[in-house]
Amino acid sequence: MLTYETFKDVRLVGAPPSSIGKFGGDTDNWMWPRHTGDFALYRIYTDANGLPSEYSEDNIAYSPKHHLPIQLDGVSHGDYSMILGFPGRTNRNLTSFGIKEALEESNPAIIEIRDKKLSVMKEYMSADPETNIKYAAKYAQVSNYWKYYIGQSKGLRRMKVYDKKLSLENTFRAWVNSGDSIRKNKYGDALEMIEESYDINSELNLSRIYLNEGVFMGPEILYFSYMIHNKVSALEGKDKKEKNTVLEELIAEAKEFYKNYNPSLDRSLLSSMLEMYYYNIDKLNHPELFSKIESKSKNDFIKRFVYSVDKIDFESYARKVFKNSVFSEEKKCLQFLNNPDIQKIKNDPAYKIINSIYSHYLNTFYEKRKIVRKNKKIGSRLFLGGLKEMMPEKKWYPDANSTLRLTYGNIYDYIPGDAMYYNYYTTIEGIMEKEDSSNSEFIIPKKLKELYRLGDYGKYADTNGTLRINFISNNDITGGNSGSPVINAWGELIGTAFDGNWEAMSGDIAFENEVQRTISVDIRYIMFIIDKYAGATHLIDEMTIAPSRVYDQDEIPTLE
Repeated sequence: MLTYETFKDVRLVGAPPSSIGKFGGDTDNWMWPRHTGDFALYRIYTDANGLPSEYSEDNIAYSPKHHLPIQLDGVSHGDYSMILGFPGRTNRNLTSFGIKEALEESNPAIIEIRDKKLSVMKEYMSADPETNIKYAAKYAQVSNYWKYYIGQSKGLRRMKVYDKKLSLENTFRAWVNSGDSIRKNKYGDALEMIEESYDINSELNLSRIYLNEGVFMGPEILYFSYMIHNKVSALEGKDKKEKNTVLEELIAEAKEFYKNYNPSLDRSLLSSMLEMYYYNIDKLNHPELFSKIESKSKNDFIKRFVYSVDKIDFESYARKVFKNSVFSEEKKCLQFLNNPDIQKIKNDPAYKIINSIYSHYLNTFYEKRKIVRKNKKIGSRLFLGGLKEMMPEKKWYPDANSTLRLTYGNIYDYIPGDAMYYNYYTTIEGIMEKEDSSNSEFIIPKKLKELYRLGDYGKYADTNGTLRINFISNNDITGGNSGSPVINAWGELIGTAFDGNWEAMSGDIAFENEVQRTISVDIRYIMFIIDKYAGATHLIDEMTIAPSRVYDQDEIPTLE
């Protein structure tokens, strides 16, 4: 049993410049070899008694019962490693039906939508340095899983996961049919229930993807208006004090929202996402919104003596939305929030878009979605239960579900393909080899180059006198694990996990021990950046350095 305490006063102590922390940017994302110093330092604060507390100037630094000592010996090939963290979700028991849906519909649609979002964002970011800063994190967030789904599809095909799943299911069917009536009655419909759920899902899957990717995670004005609507609606029946408190919070949220917002960019996103939705979703599944846009476009074309039923002017429509919406500019929004009117939100063109699409989805597909979830859940439980009975000698472990997990493995190199070999660690020499002053992803800070020129790595150098940057292991992680501590056999910190390798993007569905690798920052590079690069030796003084465990062969101790 795990007991949790929630500490709310957590403060940033320090982080490397993006030229170190994000070295390689989107180009190197999910790739190995890697040379990224992806880490940050935080400190927890508590009340005077060491208990969780809201932020206060009187709070003190948290003193835990135990903290991880840092081991500067580094890692060697084959060393034991474990990672403790919160992996998001995996789906290792996905059937062939799910693999087919991912490869033929879901992944291609997500990739196409995100590709368009990235191209729109990049156009504005390249033209304006301020926009580039505002949208850097947003761009990275979209790009991260855009690249992930590309890699996942390639991995699933390369590893022939569909064929393997199909073979397992055929074996399962034969096992069921060869059994007695009890077995047949219990497991006979398992795969059929799963297949039926995917058949039903095929009617709504694309609409659901476009709702999530193109609307809720598309133009920011849409979800922002939806959020404001819900919070203003909740004010009904509240007393004056409660209303004022909520409105103050809304005003603060709005100011934070517009701080990193470019209306012109978001207007282009709105035009692009609506256009993709219109032409990629069957018209039978269109919300009423598109009929109105069609009608409006037709009237506009007639006024110009030209009309084409095949071309909808979404750019013109988006301009009108932004002209008339109170959510398109900070000034208009803040004025509105001084005296919010729920009816005005309902009539706002931005809110009407998201409400039309989302309401249509709920009214058209919600009941079908419930059937899909029910059939898939029942069928999957039966299928997995039958597999365990069919293969009693096989060891099974549950999928990740955002709860705390420990994964154990080893530091290993790997062979990604024919005539290819990747070592298990990278060095500072690789950073210098990648330098490209014309590419913001590969610019090296002047001070780092000077430290390299001097070879001034201090106690953080390896036995060959060089500085190691990243290392890989066959630990099992996924999204949510970034920042998790990587620990050796003695419970000492040897690095922090932050990524996986390109060849194993299918790992959330099919873990492949031979090629799946976790990419981690070597703790010695982290310490080097804090100490030698940043000169923050006072932080080093607060840390516990573990004694060296480099022994002669006859002195190797047993695990403590």
